[in-house]
Amino acid sequence: MHRLLNFNGHLKVYLNSSYAADTVYHLQSGAMRVINFKNLVAILVALFTSGVAHSTDDDYRCTINRVSLAQGDFGQEFENLKKRYVGKEFTVERRTGLMAGTLKNSYGTDPQVIDHGSKDNSYKVVTTMKIEEGTGYGSNVHVLIISEYEKAPKKPFVHLCNEEVYFRYCEHF
Repeated sequence: MHRLLNFNGHLKVYLNSSYAADTVYHLQSGAMRVINFKNLVAILVALFTSGVAHSTDDDYRCTINRVSLAQGDFGQEFENLKKRYVGKEFTVERRTGLMAGTLKNSYGTDPQVIDHGSKDNSYKVVTTMKIEEGTGYGSNVHVLIISEYEKAPKKPFVHLCNEEVYFRYCEHF
């Protein structure tokens, strides 16, 4: 039994079951090469899963719609925080956890991605800076959690920057 398959308009595969069940003949540019079927399956799996892996590397664009302070959501400091951040955006490089835009998380130390997120888990990034690692003015803690497991395109997030907290959603871009 012989069959000719056209894969994606580029790859022509000739199967010859009388030769061997696990052998594929690859005909391209007039040259015929023998490819082990197991290798072909491995190549196809790698191609299809690399597309899936790429989609999980999509970065985030996040919008802030609410802020909060540890000491309470009132007073001039709170009003200034709202005015400065509500409605603003920042981005997150998913692979490294680096935030850019209105909110940043790298002033001298690198963020640590502790969970890249999945259908079951949130994306989590932590950045710490001890007093001796910075400019000598104090230590900092940044924590970003994005609900990657949410099925909707807009994923809720919470970002803690010392005693300030920011909320809303992130989207892949």
